[in-house]
Amino acid sequence: MSGAEWAISLGTLTLMCWIGAGLVAVILGTNKLQNKEVGKGSQVVTLCLTAAGLISAVAMAAAIVLL
Repeated sequence: MSGAEWAISLGTLTLMCWIGAGLVAVILGTNKLQNKEVGKGSQVVTLCLTAAGLISAVAMAAAIVLL
């Protein structure tokens, strides 16, 4: 695969991670939930998906430059 194909694949992965983090934050992160453990869990999942998206974005930029 060429650098452009890697960049497109990693860019798609980045967007999917960030959209997933947003959905988790909206659906499970509402203040109406009575269970605080679910709220803490949604924060952890949101943080992990955001970090995975950030790592993928850096890898995408590296693929463009290096490949």
